[in-house]
Amino acid sequence: MTVTLSIVGKSGSGKTTLITRIIPLLQQKGVRVGIIKHTAHGFEMDHEGKDSWKHQQAGADAVMVASDTAYALVKKVTPVRLEELEGQMADLDLIITEGYKGSDRPKIEVHRTATGKAPLKDLKLLVARITDAPQDDGLPTLDPDDAQGVADFIATTFL
Repeated sequence: MTVTLSIVGKSGSGKTTLITRIIPLLQQKGVRVGIIKHTAHGFEMDHEGKDSWKHQQAGADAVMVASDTAYALVKKVTPVRLEELEGQMADLDLIITEGYKGSDRPKIEVHRTATGKAPLKDLKLLVARITDAPQDDGLPTLDPDDAQGVADFIATTFL
């Protein structure tokens, strides 16, 4: 069964850096990992003039580009539901979402004092913090510079 875990935190807290460091460590444990990156901004995966871009511009509701070893799907949906995205990765062991702080998935917050930003508030299903700030709420606190410790915590807690 695929497990989904959300890594959340304010912009600049180091979420992406941390995720890119723990992916290979989890894979060394035999974990097949997928990532769903949430963005509040629109995005474009294709480049103007490419065939798949032309298909999108023509109004296709979905465009898939495939090779022998990978595929990418751009599909118009409103609203985009996390459950549908997870379904695209149901053959994996772990899905890490970057963002989705309002989801009903377990969350680990990344917070660094150097950003000058306060931690997020009122997170549901917060299971741990990755921070350099002292904590006293009883949640596990992980070192943001200890990717191996974070990967071990995820593997032990969720897999």
